[in-house]
Amino acid sequence: MNVAAMTFRGLRQLLLGLLLALLLGQAVAEEASIHFREFSVYPGEQPKSLLSNVKLDYQLSDYLREGLLNGMTLQNEIRFNLEWHNTWWWNTQRRLQTIKAELNYHPLSQQYQLVRLDTGENWSFPTLIAALEKMGTLEDSPLPALPQNAYNNDASIFVTAKLSPKSLNLPLKVQALFSDRYSLESEGVMWPIP
Repeated sequence: MNVAAMTFRGLRQLLLGLLLALLLGQAVAEEASIHFREFSVYPGEQPKSLLSNVKLDYQLSDYLREGLLNGMTLQNEIRFNLEWHNTWWWNTQRRLQTIKAELNYHPLSQQYQLVRLDTGENWSFPTLIAALEKMGTLEDSPLPALPQNAYNNDASIFVTAKLSPKSLNLPLKVQALFSDRYSLESEGVMWPIP
C-alpha cells in the first residue's frame, strides 16, 4: 500500500511537470504575425489634411527569417483605405495609399538594408529587430487628400499591413495561394475621420 501510494504520487508529479513544461513551451513560442502597437490619424496644419502615426510589431516565421538570411528580399506594404460603413450591404472601400518597403540582408557587411520605395530613403541596421522596428514605424506621415464625401458621411480610414517575399519560384507561388506560411498579414485597424 505504501509503495502504491508513492508510485501514484510520483506519477502525478511527473504528469504535472510535463503539463507545466508544455504550457511554458507554448507561451515561449511566439506565432508569426503582424500586430498594430499604435495607430492614430489627426488633422494636419493645412485645412482638411490628415497625418498618421503607425507602429507595427513583426514576428517572422522561420521560413521568412531563414529566407531573408539566404538572400530573399521581403516586401512590406502598409495599405491605407477609405471605407464607408453600409448597414445593408458590404462596406465600400477605396484605396488611399500604399507605402511599400523592401528588406534585404547583406552577408558580407552583416547588415539589414531597408529601402522605402515611395521616397527612395534607405537605412542599414546591424540587427533584424532594429530593421523591423523602422520598417513598421510611420511618424507624421501625410495622407492623400480625401474626397469631399468622406467628411461627415460615416467614413473611416482602414489600415492593414502585409509582409511577403518579393518573388517566389513557380511551385511556391501555387502553394502560397493555399498557405499563409509564405507571408504575414495583419488584422485591420480603423479610425473614424476626424
